[in-house]
Amino acid sequence: MNLRQLQHFVVLGEVLNFRRAADKLHIVQPALTASIRRLESEFGVGLFERTTRDVKLSAAGRAALPEVKRALQQMDRARRNAKATQTGEWGTLKVGFVGSASMALLPAGIRAFRTKFPDVVLGLQESTGSRIVDLIDKGQMDVGLIRTPAVNNRGLTIHTLQTQRFMVVIPRGSEWEPARNTKKVRLQDLANAPFITFSRDESPMLHLAVVSVCREAGFTPNIVQEAIQVQTVVTLVESGLGVGLVPSVCAQHKPANASFFELAKQTPACATGLALVYDAGSLSPVGRRFVQTLSELAEQDGSAPV
Repeated sequence: MNLRQLQHFVVLGEVLNFRRAADKLHIVQPALTASIRRLESEFGVGLFERTTRDVKLSAAGRAALPEVKRALQQMDRARRNAKATQTGEWGTLKVGFVGSASMALLPAGIRAFRTKFPDVVLGLQESTGSRIVDLIDKGQMDVGLIRTPAVNNRGLTIHTLQTQRFMVVIPRGSEWEPARNTKKVRLQDLANAPFITFSRDESPMLHLAVVSVCREAGFTPNIVQEAIQVQTVVTLVESGLGVGLVPSVCAQHKPANASFFELAKQTPACATGLALVYDAGSLSPVGRRFVQTLSELAEQDGSAPV
């Protein structure tokens, strides 16, 4: 039994005429007759009832026809899916992301990717940068959006999409708030303020980056609270617990009880960004499509590194 025999059975079962079925299949009538006989032999039952005048499906043929049609449709779908998977147009992709990615790049990236590749199923999981790196290293996640600087001792590729900078966020009405109409602050003026920063365990490189920026300003920050996600730092600042250094993308959203200020002195330590992380050696075609889509989007947005 082969696919051609099944195709012959379906066409003949629909037109119920050997000559017209043979013409439709672009084969000669004796070849169609022989094919149907072999199929009936392999089924062990007669699929058609033949007379000198007409051909009709037997009871067995009527029962088999819809099932054979479904089988052929499934085979065709499997063939198309296999080809689409090879080209990165079909399949599943597990994507991890840090919370701050959802502020701008991630929603736009998902919309652009789904528009181009609607048959790809995206599995999205919010997590920390270090956890995302660990899951990708273990093969449990395909690609991630993480914040830089980040630890990379696993041989993974970290591809920066957006280059940003740290800004200081200060609770409104607090003793650390600068004079009105001030847009930039000197970080050393906050040397005695309590700081809310990123978790040393969950985001070690971001934690170290904040400490480094403060030390460049001449002091070691008095850290009173740590948080895992960028949004949590801002929320805790709003509550009046202290001040914080967060990526500039946060300033796009205006919190009710906190204000953002640029740093008067910008140093290399003030740089942060958003990056894709993945294992280049095992990334699937679907994953490569995702990386390409977000890279192109970042370039169009003008926020890609130069």
